[in-house]
Amino acid sequence: MNFSDFNAMVESNAANLRSSWRNYSLSSSALVATIVFGGDHLDGKRPMMVFAILGVNLLLLLSTDSQMAQFQALRKDMPSELADSATGQDWAKAPLGAFRVIGAVMTIAITVTMLLAL
Repeated sequence: MNFSDFNAMVESNAANLRSSWRNYSLSSSALVATIVFGGDHLDGKRPMMVFAILGVNLLLLLSTDSQMAQFQALRKDMPSELADSATGQDWAKAPLGAFRVIGAVMTIAITVTMLLAL
């Protein structure tokens, strides 16, 4: 793969990852605000809140994991000019698999915490 195509793919994947986290931050903040300030107004609406909490967190989990998997695949297709650089060598050592596991564990923990707070 040539460097410009590789760079474009990395930039696109990074933008997707940032977008996922931005959307998640806004959505989860709205859900937390609803849980905290909803009080008695949530009566009868708890199933909808459970669905929203599970949906938002599941979407983040799937999206983030997919993007991290793409980073792992891109790392294997790294052009030699980048692979030979210090940046490329550091990227080759990055524990992307551990990042995927930590991301999944944290997302599950946040989901459970939100459901318990509901």
